Amino acid sequence: MLRRGHCAQGRVRPPHPIEERGILPMTIRRALSASISTATLALTLGLAAPAMAQQGPVEGWGVEASDIVPDPAVTYGTLENGMKYAIMQNDTPDGAASFRMHVDFGSTAEAENEQGLAHFIEHMAFNGSTNVPEGEMIPLLERLGLSFGADTNAYTSFDETVYMLEAPNVDDETVDTSLFLMREAASELTFDPEAVDREREILVSERRVRDTAGLRNFRDLFDFRVPGTRYVSRFPIGLDSVLREAPAERLRDLYYRFYRPENVTFIAVGDFDVAEMEAKIRDRFADWQPRGDAGTQPSLGTANFDRETEFDTFVDPTIGEGAAIYQLRPYTDPVDSVAERMSGQLENLATIIFDRRMTRIANAEDSPILGGGFGIGTDDDVAEYSAISVSTRDGAWDQGLAIAEQELRRALQYGFTQNELNYALTQVDSALRRSAEQAGARTNSQLAMALVNVATENDFVTDPQWRYDLFQAMRPQLTLENVNAAFRDAWDEGQPLVRVTAKELEGGDEAVAAVYNESAALAVAEPEDTAAVAFAYDDWGMPGSVIADTMIDDLGIRTVTFANNVRLNIKQTDFEPGRVRFSVNMDGGSFALDDMNAAAAGIYLQLASEVGGLGQHSSDELTEILAGKQVSRGIGSGTDTFSVGGTTTADDIDTQMKVAAAYLTDIGLRPEADARFGAFIDTIWGQILSQPSQVFGLRSSEQIAEGPYFAFPSREQLDSVDREALKAAVLEAATDGAIEIGIVGDIDPDAAIAAVAQSFGALPERQAEFTDYEEKREVTFVDLSGDEVNEYTHTGQADQALIGSIWRTTDDGDFREDVGLTLLSGLMRLKAIETLREELAATYSPLVSNSTSSDFEDLGTLSLAAVIDPAQADDVRGIITRLAAELRDEAVSDDMLLRARQPILENIRQSRENNGFWLGVVNDAQSEADRLDRVREIEAVMNSFTPAQLQQMAQTYLVPERRADTRILVAED
Repeated sequence: MLRRGHCAQGRVRPPHPIEERGILPMTIRRALSASISTATLALTLGLAAPAMAQQGPVEGWGVEASDIVPDPAVTYGTLENGMKYAIMQNDTPDGAASFRMHVDFGSTAEAENEQGLAHFIEHMAFNGSTNVPEGEMIPLLERLGLSFGADTNAYTSFDETVYMLEAPNVDDETVDTSLFLMREAASELTFDPEAVDREREILVSERRVRDTAGLRNFRDLFDFRVPGTRYVSRFPIGLDSVLREAPAERLRDLYYRFYRPENVTFIAVGDFDVAEMEAKIRDRFADWQPRGDAGTQPSLGTANFDRETEFDTFVDPTIGEGAAIYQLRPYTDPVDSVAERMSGQLENLATIIFDRRMTRIANAEDSPILGGGFGIGTDDDVAEYSAISVSTRDGAWDQGLAIAEQELRRALQYGFTQNELNYALTQVDSALRRSAEQAGARTNSQLAMALVNVATENDFVTDPQWRYDLFQAMRPQLTLENVNAAFRDAWDEGQPLVRVTAKELEGGDEAVAAVYNESAALAVAEPEDTAAVAFAYDDWGMPGSVIADTMIDDLGIRTVTFANNVRLNIKQTDFEPGRVRFSVNMDGGSFALDDMNAAAAGIYLQLASEVGGLGQHSSDELTEILAGKQVSRGIGSGTDTFSVGGTTTADDIDTQMKVAAAYLTDIGLRPEADARFGAFIDTIWGQILSQPSQVFGLRSSEQIAEGPYFAFPSREQLDSVDREALKAAVLEAATDGAIEIGIVGDIDPDAAIAAVAQSFGALPERQAEFTDYEEKREVTFVDLSGDEVNEYTHTGQADQALIGSIWRTTDDGDFREDVGLTLLSGLMRLKAIETLREELAATYSPLVSNSTSSDFEDLGTLSLAAVIDPAQADDVRGIITRLAAELRDEAVSDDMLLRARQPILENIRQSRENNGFWLGVVNDAQSEADRLDRVREIEAVMNSFTPAQLQQMAQTYLVPERRADTRILVAED
């Protein structure tokens, strides 16, 4: 979720967010090409059928008439003052609700002297209104269990401002307070001049944090694609000069012009009675009347659709390298219809096929590209575009551009193949089927954002089953001929606009033009067709037999042990209908990689194991074999385990367990893994080093503890990972290493047992217990008795610095101590927001983190840091020291403890309705059975702490002799 104040810098808006996410990842646009007429579609799809009959406008919301059937679970309405609303009952998570307020106003409506004020207004929604004094809104919500940042958010984009509340429960007090505060933000902001002045530097701080190479690249892209438009001149983050000088009256005037009921849509999704919620919304918002004259949206400008082929470069030492080819066409916004969805589905199939081709190239040994693909997007109200893009290894942008140009031309000249289309159809069919089967797993926040995204569009939110039925009706027209025609139609207007990003690039635009023109002069061959091979890991031998089967009744966990000592723990739930989460842990991990740099090797596994495939199959072969299935691939490395995990379905659990067993016992780590890993590191290394917060996170552990497990690997160590030695280490661990499996979700436990019996249960006998590794868990700690500051550098903006402190705490062996440290970090966070943000205006968002290790003895950290103006470094360091002293010297108030504790308790309550939480409990329910009591006791332990006890913890841990101080400044040239 976007945090409060996040500037969403434009978007490529899917037409039906959440519904087709991953299914139709492009903007549905124009009517069909001449080869497929709307009339023909109407006849073919049998639109006379009741499910697809012509619809009137969405009742109460005025969307144009269409043959699309809106989701009947959504209640729409419009108040007499013009404010729209949408309400939907949903119980995922149980007993909670998501509220959204969409304001049809963003940065493109700002005048020259208002740049950044749309975003400024969003910030002021948290800083005083008619009925809520400045500084009281966030504490009010915290007392109800909403955490600032996680549950109370907003964002400003080019064309919208959206306020978000995640209510942890739907009792009258929480719902009424949520609606009350939304109404305050909608019409009652006061813009007290002193409050405005206090917020100025916070906005500048946010601009400072977000001023990265990525943002500058984004600006440059707009300037190339749609030059002269307001997308170039009205980025939501604004100008420092305006943010620092604009008087409060200017903000108030802008607020009155655009925060008006006719510009607002209120959305409520949650576990409540719809009629009661509708009555509450009407009661809260019906008397809202606009003030003054309404603002008007200026023209965003026009794009030149007659441009000849043009070239552009963006060069920055921290940017990821790549190339893209765009072609523009006029913008249209047709009403959502079956014909439009048919057009979009044809484009979607072409996208899947083209992306699959690019993945094959990326997965080849020594490939210059990491990946690439085709997409269709919009710069709303200005232009639509088709795009081919590739990301490349450092220094390989020219090869990547040639690949993009030639693969585009190959597809246009020869089209796709029937086998490729069969693969794409299988993927779409299975994804839409799963979406229908898993409709009950959609969360309140997902559904609320789906409604946000159609608030001002000619689009509908529809039911997943209806979409699957529509796809089946479309199938006769989803032919190879029509898919090829749709792809060619996407490129039949405009001339190529070619753009390259690189860390270094000699020759600029002319060099790019030379590479492109040279590639375009080469002939391309017809693509080779491919077909799937048989799965080599379908038969693991005699299924394993169960020797122990018990039930932990109060937690609903079934524990099973097979004759070969593999352990399985299952919890059947209905929290996510149709979904199954799983984890497999095998003895090993970093402790088993002592002959190499364990941290570097672990990162290698995480990034490259999927591409490295299996002993019997390449990654590409697996992709074809697993088409249509929801199966996770690859492995990761923890401190003392190798692991596979992910999400699957009850239908796919047999295949998933076989694939997981293959990755752990016959990992391939083929040569193509080296190329992919090197390319990933090329791409992310400069980005990591350019952000002080990333540098702080990577360098935190080494400031507290010494040894190979705590120092982030150097670039040289990452580059020197020995793939064959790593593969050998994993395979050695797999010979007889203990294995424990957790499965949680919508699955018959007997079916889960049978799936594991056919895979892991059929393995040779192995150790019953995980290796102790006792001597490796002892830690040598850094001497923190001195006053020195750990100095690091970053390669980003010179106006960014980070000041932070890390306190050494303890491991998680004592559960009460562990819970207390969670509360203590919550108190530190509240104090940091009140001082570093609200009082000093030094940072947009203080960074507070707490961690207690279950792997190393007596190791834990609590940290506070902030990305700031370097000129404030001494002041901020002094404040961090002061905050720790305050927690030591004086017990906090009962109210502050309530504000820190209540969001944690609400999160705990909601987590019990979450499969992800239960998987964390289940995956070691046998090997770590003594920890199950923590699940039973956590709320009672959390509630047992007093302010005095937390003060005592601060006196134990937040002391100078346990503190490491950090300063991160820009590297000097």
